[in-house]
Amino acid sequence: MNKELLSLNRLLGVFDSKTIKNPVLKDEVKDVEIEYISIKGKNTFESSVQKNTIDVLLTFKGKGCFINNEKEHTINSNTIIRVPYDSRYSLFVKEGEELHFILIRKLLDEKDIEVIKSRESDFAGLYFKALEDCSTYKEDIKSDKTVNRMILPEGLVPRFALGSVESEGPDEVGEHEHPMLDQIFLGLNGCKCNCYADGEDEVLVENMMLHIPLGSKHHVKVKEGDKLAYIWMDFFLTIEGEKYMSEQHDVEDK
Repeated sequence: MNKELLSLNRLLGVFDSKTIKNPVLKDEVKDVEIEYISIKGKNTFESSVQKNTIDVLLTFKGKGCFINNEKEHTINSNTIIRVPYDSRYSLFVKEGEELHFILIRKLLDEKDIEVIKSRESDFAGLYFKALEDCSTYKEDIKSDKTVNRMILPEGLVPRFALGSVESEGPDEVGEHEHPMLDQIFLGLNGCKCNCYADGEDEVLVENMMLHIPLGSKHHVKVKEGDKLAYIWMDFFLTIEGEKYMSEQHDVEDK
């Protein structure tokens, strides 16, 4: 299981405006580019729109302003943003403030483009939510005490969905496999749990991104006194594979 740890303190001692960008788990998942971006204000980050892509932003520290189609939206930590298809955007951070987020750029194939053209209105608007406002869901492999959220439901980005799992130990996410998708975990605040995949064992901690190998049998355990808290990112190989989401996740409306 390949991993990468994100430093939330890399702007310490930086007093002038600055933007730091680094690729994360580069070339780990096909058709996916991930960047960890930190902005020190007063500063503006301008998007570099690429043809046949959709951007998703996930903030986890700081605050700023997201600007798209001449509309401004205040953003804080723990916010999900799905940028409208084929649309430019920028982020502005005030002087003395900072913003840390990951940018997930999904590269689209021909079938993805066909889906977008058939449902243009679904991809033309902005999807913008605080994580705590996202719908919860139940899943057989998770205990009743877990709090599961559907952060980016299927259908908002072709072949991509995103959610979270939180629980206190002792607890576990049961062993399972999903050969139709690649998966990446991002440890949330206070996370310390063990991830197992095909004989490998890795401790997932906060701000760590961990790739669960495609098709591997995997499960997660958390000991008493520790916390299981992570975001999962599902990258499907095909559009047809997305049916896994509705088959396995019982989403509650919110």
